[in-house]
Amino acid sequence: MTTDSATKRRRLRGQVFRDTVSGYLLISPAALFLLVFSFVAIVVSLVISFSDWSPLRDEWSLVGIDNYKRAFENERFWKSFRNTGQYVVFLVPGVVITSLGLALIGNHARKLRSVFRTLFFIPVITPGVVVALIWIWMFRADGGVNELLQYFGVSGPNWLLSAFWAMPAIIIMTIWSLIGYYMIIFLAGLADIPEVFYEAAKVDGANRLQTFRHITLPLLRNPLIFVVVTLVIAAWQVFTQMFVMTQGGPASATESVQWSIFFNGFQRFDMGLAAAMSWILFAVIFIFTATQLKLFLSRQLY
Repeated sequence: MTTDSATKRRRLRGQVFRDTVSGYLLISPAALFLLVFSFVAIVVSLVISFSDWSPLRDEWSLVGIDNYKRAFENERFWKSFRNTGQYVVFLVPGVVITSLGLALIGNHARKLRSVFRTLFFIPVITPGVVVALIWIWMFRADGGVNELLQYFGVSGPNWLLSAFWAMPAIIIMTIWSLIGYYMIIFLAGLADIPEVFYEAAKVDGANRLQTFRHITLPLLRNPLIFVVVTLVIAAWQVFTQMFVMTQGGPASATESVQWSIFFNGFQRFDMGLAAAMSWILFAVIFIFTATQLKLFLSRQLY
């Protein structure tokens, strides 16, 4: 019996070892890709931020914090920060309010619920460049948006050529493209709320607004924090919309921080300055994210 038990244990250990090796072999391509293009790239960008280097020349030298000083003294960089901050301030509430409202409607829908969700989710799975190209036509002077406004007697502007209206146009387009994804998240959160809470509120005579304020909203706390945090992170890194729709114009009105990084790194080939700007952006996103999680995240389910 002792010999049989020892043999079984050896076989079990051998099987566990083989399973472990197989598992590591299966994940090794993805792990190698992540190591090379994420972790190594992060370290390299940090080194470049303290260096004077351009891909157009072979010279390379350490310059300390000079690139960071130049970034802080760059007025165009700070204008891009103001533009991106404006984008974040209007985009995040717009997406949260719209997607939550649609989730509440979809959660109470009795018929065509799947069709309702699919229609709003289609923009999420559409490539961002394609969405931007569609909305370029929509925001033309004779485009779909202005034709719709004409039905209400409003003469719309040439959105993307106006320094005032270009950023609101991009915000509207981005809200339209994101609400489907966050609507699904809110729908999942609403499905986790026990129905007994609503039944108790109904018995107590609570109306819909009171039910939403005292039951739905508090129990959506953690999904709401997830939505806000991920939205803020994504909004600070906005680039595709500006690149495709406006090229940062007109008059730098839609230059985002990422656009400024791209301009300095891949048009002026000042990689040290671009890397320094990237790390400044990382610090801003990190502070925003850590603050939000510290203030609002709750481990309580109910």
